[in-house]
Amino acid sequence: MTDSVSTSVKEDLAPAVAAPHEHAGERLEGHIRKLVPAERQLVVDHLLRLDPLSRFMRFGGVVSDAALTRHATRVVSSEASALGYFVEGELRAVAELHPLTRRPGKPVAAEAAFSVERPWQGKGIGSALMRHLVLLAQNRGIEELQVVFLPNNGPMKNLAIHHAAELSLDDEEMIGRMRAPRATLFSQTREFLGDVFAIFSSAFDLQERLLPPTMRGN
Repeated sequence: MTDSVSTSVKEDLAPAVAAPHEHAGERLEGHIRKLVPAERQLVVDHLLRLDPLSRFMRFGGVVSDAALTRHATRVVSSEASALGYFVEGELRAVAELHPLTRRPGKPVAAEAAFSVERPWQGKGIGSALMRHLVLLAQNRGIEELQVVFLPNNGPMKNLAIHHAAELSLDDEEMIGRMRAPRATLFSQTREFLGDVFAIFSSAFDLQERLLPPTMRGN
């Protein structure tokens, strides 16, 4: 009975903000939702599962496990906003939104960052996360979204171009800048529904992680 209730509630709430996404004709099995502070360890585990190249590209250099653990605390802090992509209760990708220091005469800006575990790369998850991140940005009065990445990071460059970012080279990093739309009643309502979904889904994802692998996703 618990499994059927979980599935029903997810189906009722998910379409508003976190329905599965399609990429090149493929329907992805996961869902996207906000991360809650209690899920810090899930972020730590996700970052530690990144292969060496993905870790290097995400952080623009070599970072230690201890640094990843500290970063996970920042991801779920009140200063940042974060979204997770879950498959069978496990966190497989994260999108982060970090407000930048306000500069006189410049638009209110925030930096977006993404990490996707190797088996889930190339499936459109980053683009799906970006669409949800734009919603969070516009509801927080963010006028400009920035993505910073190494020049040889092809997936991030493609993501920035796909979302109409203006690219520039700053020292040894590429910066993509894109405008975020103004908040509307519709965008605020979508985020509210997303918050409701996140509360329910975090409990369901925990339940799924406690199940044996052979019983997950049923």
